[in-house]
Amino acid sequence: MNTSRKKRTIKSIIFMALYQVTVFACNLILPRLIISNYGSEYNGIIGSITQFLNLVSILRLGVAGATRYELYKSLEENDINKTSSIIKATENFMRKIASIFLILLIVFSIFYPFMIETSHSWKEVASLAFIIGIGTFSQYFFGLTYQTLLQADQRLYIYNIIQIIFNLINTIVSCVLIKLNFSIHIVKFVTVILFTISPIILNIFVSKIYKINKNVVPDKTALNKKNDVMAHSIANIVHENTDVIVLTLLANVKVVSVYTVYNLIINGLKQLLLIFTSSLESIFGSLWVKKDFEKMNTYLTAFEYLINLFVSIVFSCSFVLIIPFVKIYTLGVTDIEYVIPAYGFLVLVAQMFYCYRIPSLTVTQAAGKYKETKNGAFVEAFLNIFLSVILTFKFGILGVVLGTLAANIFRTVQYIIFVSKNIIKRNNIKCLLGLCWSWFNIIVSIGCFYIFKFNNILNNLNWLSWLLGGIVIAFISIFVTLLNTVIFYRTQLLNIKKLLKR
Repeated sequence: MNTSRKKRTIKSIIFMALYQVTVFACNLILPRLIISNYGSEYNGIIGSITQFLNLVSILRLGVAGATRYELYKSLEENDINKTSSIIKATENFMRKIASIFLILLIVFSIFYPFMIETSHSWKEVASLAFIIGIGTFSQYFFGLTYQTLLQADQRLYIYNIIQIIFNLINTIVSCVLIKLNFSIHIVKFVTVILFTISPIILNIFVSKIYKINKNVVPDKTALNKKNDVMAHSIANIVHENTDVIVLTLLANVKVVSVYTVYNLIINGLKQLLLIFTSSLESIFGSLWVKKDFEKMNTYLTAFEYLINLFVSIVFSCSFVLIIPFVKIYTLGVTDIEYVIPAYGFLVLVAQMFYCYRIPSLTVTQAAGKYKETKNGAFVEAFLNIFLSVILTFKFGILGVVLGTLAANIFRTVQYIIFVSKNIIKRNNIKCLLGLCWSWFNIIVSIGCFYIFKFNNILNNLNWLSWLLGGIVIAFISIFVTLLNTVIFYRTQLLNIKKLLKR
């Protein structure tokens, strides 16, 4: 990798980290204010609407992955005409999808109020759904093409900087409006205005950087893989949204509010994970183009170790801190019970198995093997929906997370086996041992935390005690994990260094 590309990668990682921290902080502040000022019902309605609209975003998801895959080669060869033709084809396709989305949004806004149990009027719920939908439309469709280009070229830091600024502005303005007792509709409408401006600014910046030729003939073949990519996007959409949709239809929006509070933790973990993984797909994509399978295998093994390291440390902390977090975050809220330890445990286990698939998923996407693995995506989607619906009738909110857990385990195993048989010939025993290693680290770390009575720190329900408990469990888990690294994975530390350098 040349010097300029290294600098871009470092910038991308730094600003990705800042962006994820910003998003996590903003997402902690606003839901709490909404719950305390408008009630759990409105918070549940907002969460439910957002997840339903994410389903509609299936329309555009296949395009991003297909475009990114094609851009790897044109950017590697510095072919501006080819890059321009790919971008042109993507923009043309997105305009068609945008019109379909708007029609579906109107239909959804009309019928959504009839799908939920709520004390609010049809007009209130329908208008809120439309306002949130317009915001989703602006984020998804105005900036997707150039955001994908930046990601493929490891310049995503430009997008992240713009998003950091607008997330902070939106949070500050929303907090002021809520404290001044403006309606939730006004608060969300201001958010729509802000997030319509941000993709326009992104397009202006990127057009100047790449000097995209607007008059070039669009390369329609660049989107040939979009349908195969969409299968994987559907699986991801199901992973992200099935729980809320099932709870909306089979329970009520207050239960959805409970889900959204726990999901704050899960989204925070995902955002933290993106800091480590956001720049790695392009590295594997470059190696795949060069057919350097030996180096791909070395880096994949190092990547798996990095994920197991992440899981060991982060989930040791999460298992200890999630319930105290929920207790403090919802202190004083009495319209529904938020503290459900069994749900907290299961939702973290489900997320762990999602983390385990990341290395194999990254390599599969970098190699463009969407068609070959789409059947597994459909099976995952079916498992998640079928099991979640069946189990929710019997176990309530625990049912949806059990369905997600089963689907995640299946898909993770499927990805690992596919990569070893079809992309990089390798033995999966080491991969399985790595998973066991991370579980061992978690059990030992949590065991030490409770054996030495550090859990007493968390008895006081305040953020200072929670933070102190978090520091203690983090220190213990880091010590345990690094000690076991020296014993079992010393060579992987060197490979991680090479991967990060690249």
